[in-house]
Amino acid sequence: MMRKGILVGLLCLTACWQDKPVVNGYVEGDYLYMAPTSAGLLESLAVDRGREVAKGTPLFSIDTVALKASLSSAEAELVKAKALYASSKSEYMRLKTLAPSQAVSQTEIEAKKAAMDSAEATIRMAEQSIIQFKQQISQAAPVAPADGRVEDVFYRSGEYVQAGSAVLSFLPPENIKVRFFVPQGQLPAYPLGAPLLIRCDGCGQQIKASVSFIASQSEYTPPVIYSVGSREKLVFMVEAKPDKADPVLRPGLPVDIELTKP
Repeated sequence: MMRKGILVGLLCLTACWQDKPVVNGYVEGDYLYMAPTSAGLLESLAVDRGREVAKGTPLFSIDTVALKASLSSAEAELVKAKALYASSKSEYMRLKTLAPSQAVSQTEIEAKKAAMDSAEATIRMAEQSIIQFKQQISQAAPVAPADGRVEDVFYRSGEYVQAGSAVLSFLPPENIKVRFFVPQGQLPAYPLGAPLLIRCDGCGQQIKASVSFIASQSEYTPPVIYSVGSREKLVFMVEAKPDKADPVLRPGLPVDIELTKP
């Protein structure tokens, strides 16, 4: 009778496992790499690695002496081009009024029209340059685009930074995700939007999440998966987003993912 009861209990545990499968995974993040759009010396670094910052917090600044000089030059060019355009237009209109009396040649009129068009083109180029330099000056001192954490710093004050080279990596809490790997035979159980529960050491309560991405191609089980019992070779990467940001979920943290019913 006792053996029968134990057998029933084991069957129940097996059924529960099949009903709520658990897989191993880890926390990952989609980092923002904050970089200037122009090269220059890193004038100041306002944050440290690992610091939590609020949206709008200054992050760093690149020396803008050369950019400001270029901006001043473009502004002077714009003033000059506008003056030339005004005088060319005035002369062109005067010559056009004289055309019916044949007091001026068509060649003179066309030459003045060409000068007016050239000045107008210079105005457009100067205005575009001014916009570009102002943007570069603004982007030389970026601020945090959202609340988040400075994950790493790649340059220090006084170092030369190339345009487009990341000075630091930044991770907003909404960019946190959980990554795990599922064998092909189990993949249909994890459609997009499938509800999940995330557990980890020190997490306290279970964290609700849902499947947000499924890889289109299989791959070999990566060694980063924290499960010595994994025997599957070809698996599909699946990612899930927590329903709410939770500070306990940090990149690299091993977690257990449980599939739940909707």
